[in-house]
Amino acid sequence: MSSSRRDVGRFNDWASTYDRSYLQRLVFEPVQKTLLEMAVAGKPGAASILDVGCGTGRLLRAASGVFPGARLAGVDAAPAMVERARAEGGGIEFQQAFAENLPFGDGEFDLVFSTMTFHHWADQRAGIREVGRVMKPEGFWLLADFTPYGLLKWFAPRRFPRLERLATELGEVGLGVGERRLVAGLGGQVSVVKIYRN
Repeated sequence: MSSSRRDVGRFNDWASTYDRSYLQRLVFEPVQKTLLEMAVAGKPGAASILDVGCGTGRLLRAASGVFPGARLAGVDAAPAMVERARAEGGGIEFQQAFAENLPFGDGEFDLVFSTMTFHHWADQRAGIREVGRVMKPEGFWLLADFTPYGLLKWFAPRRFPRLERLATELGEVGLGVGERRLVAGLGGQVSVVKIYRN
């Protein structure tokens, strides 16, 4: 989660029970499964992976099993989430940071993940620029979030990534939208979008 100050406080409060939340089974696990399938298919030999909005590190711990030996790093805006992630160990690097100011050099990562966090980013354009900056030229970003469809498109808050607007904002920094996969069982409202450098 990388977000506004109000969201940071809420996620700090949630950190102690986050891994036991019913949302893990209902939403986060299906999303993460779809994302990892796309990651393995697109970049099976990835050597470096960053999760922006890593929460307690569940996705990165799962990724360690399918990308053995890869450098795994996660950032989250909520200090309590980072503390919980570090407590789980596993040789994963966790830092407190916002998506808009990632503490990494240019072109460090083969894969970047963000799952169900983009709508929390305080400055989505700045976050997009930062993800593009830390991604290797041949790397890609898997962005998973609610992508409202049908009638819900007109009622959902603007912070959720509408594909047309997302494509425009990505294009401003030389990124483009590739494959899009709907997450099964979530009513066609959650997608994983593969984003690459043009």
